Amino acid sequence: MESPQQTANASSPFKKSDFTFDKDFNNIIDLLLNGSNPDAVGKAVAQLDEKFENAKQVLDSLPGLQYTKEEQEVILAQELKVLERKKQQLDSYKHLTTLS
Repeated sequence: MESPQQTANASSPFKKSDFTFDKDFNNIIDLLLNGSNPDAVGKAVAQLDEKFENAKQVLDSLPGLQYTKEEQEVILAQELKVLERKKQQLDSYKHLTTLS
């Protein structure tokens, strides 16, 4: 059976490599220092720009980012209260006698 952390990692909408840009920067710097043709540099810059856009899209798709940390904590507290109330309701329904 998977732990909640393993489940979260398996269903994660992105990979760590989506947010790793150092190799791309180094590649562009190497191309510039080695005097590569402008087309190669332009292509590398375009690829990095595309990677930035993809990373932005991933971040924009994450739920709850429109809320501040404080707002998220308030929402969490409210939802925990709802959960507790529903657990109490379920417990009270379990104790009801069934009609046949």
